Amino acid sequence: MGMFQAVLRSCSLALVLACAPAPLRADEAALADAVGLTGAAMWLDFKAPGLVLAVVRGPDAVVLGFGETAQGSKVEPNGRTMLRIGSVSKVFAGQLLASLVADGTVRLADPAAKVLPGVSLPEAGGRAMTLLDLVTHSAGLPREIPGEATPGGNPFDRFSWANVRPYLASAKLTYVPGRAAAYSNVGYAVLGEALAGAGRKSYADLLRERVTGPLGMSDTVLRLDEGQRARLMVGYDFDGSPMQPYEVPDAVAASGGLYSTADDMVRFMRWHLDRGAPSGEDVRVVDHALYVQRDGLDMAAAFDEAGTMDALGLAWIGMMPQGPRPFVLQKSGALQGSMSYLALAPNRGAGVFVAVNRISFGGFSTLAAAANEILAQVATR
Repeated sequence: MGMFQAVLRSCSLALVLACAPAPLRADEAALADAVGLTGAAMWLDFKAPGLVLAVVRGPDAVVLGFGETAQGSKVEPNGRTMLRIGSVSKVFAGQLLASLVADGTVRLADPAAKVLPGVSLPEAGGRAMTLLDLVTHSAGLPREIPGEATPGGNPFDRFSWANVRPYLASAKLTYVPGRAAAYSNVGYAVLGEALAGAGRKSYADLLRERVTGPLGMSDTVLRLDEGQRARLMVGYDFDGSPMQPYEVPDAVAASGGLYSTADDMVRFMRWHLDRGAPSGEDVRVVDHALYVQRDGLDMAAAFDEAGTMDALGLAWIGMMPQGPRPFVLQKSGALQGSMSYLALAPNRGAGVFVAVNRISFGGFSTLAAAANEILAQVATR
C-alpha cells in the first residue's frame, strides 16, 4: 500500500472510532477498516467541506465523518450531525403510504381525489391519477409548478400548497397516468396532502406516528429545534459559497423536507434490512415491491443520475444486479447545498447512506458510484 493510501486508511478509521458512541466490536472494526479508504477517497474526490458515510451490514454498522460541518469550523461531522436529505425524504413518504396500505386505510389503486375532497385534480384520457401514480412519478405532473421565486425571499415559498392547489385546477397532464414516468416534486406535494387526508392528521404527525417514532428516529424531522439547529451541517453552492438554511413549506415535506442524521439513517436502514423481523413485515412487503417496470413505458425521464433505473417502487428506484453489485433499492436527494444518497441491498442485508455539504455537477453520479462500490464490497456472500 502506498503512503497516500496508508494515510487515508489511518485517517478514516480514526474518524470512525472518534464518532462511535461506544467501542466498536471486532466485526464493526473490520467493517470500518474495509470501507474507510473508499470513504476518505470519496470525500477528497468530491471536494466538499464535509462528508458523512453510514454503512450497515447485518448486525454491524459504522458511521464515518470527514472534513468539517462548515468551512473553518474544525468540527468534524459525526452520527449526530443534522443533515438535509432532500429527495431521500420521498422514501419516507413511500413507507408511510405502505403503512396505510398494509392496515387497509387505502389501496395503491385508489384515485388520489378520494382522499382529497374539494381538490381539483387533472385527468387525461379519462384516467384519474392514483396514489400509485403519484408515488411512482407516473401521474403526468411536471417536476415543479411554473413560476419564479421572489428575489431576496425564501425560494421555497412558491411551492406552498396555497400555490400548488390552484395550479392543479387548471393543469394539463403531459401524458395519461400510468403510461410514462417523469420525476415530479409536484406529484409528491399532492401525495403528501393525500396521505394526510387518508390518515386524518397532518403529514408531520402521521410520519412521526407511523415511521420515525416507532423506529426511534428522534432527529428525523421537518422542523428543527434549537439544539438540532446547532448541529446542522452548512450547505455550499456550486461556487463554494454558503447557502441560507431556508425552511421549506409543509407542501414540500413529502418531496424533500426532511432533516436527519447518519445515526437515524442507520436505524432506518436496519429496519428495512431486517427481513426476518415479524414487526413491520407487511409494510416492508408493500414498500419493497417494484410496481412500474421501465420496459414498456412510453418515456422514463430524470431517474438515471445515480444509476440506471430498471423499475420504480414506492419512491425507491430499483436497479437489477450488475456484475458484483447486487439488486439495489436507491434514492438520491439534494437541497440547499447538500447532497445525499441511500442504497439498500435488501437481499444481502446491507445498506449505505452518504451525505456531503456541497452541490456539484455530476455529484449524484460520483456519490452513487462510490456508495454502490461499497455496497457491492460489503454485500458479498
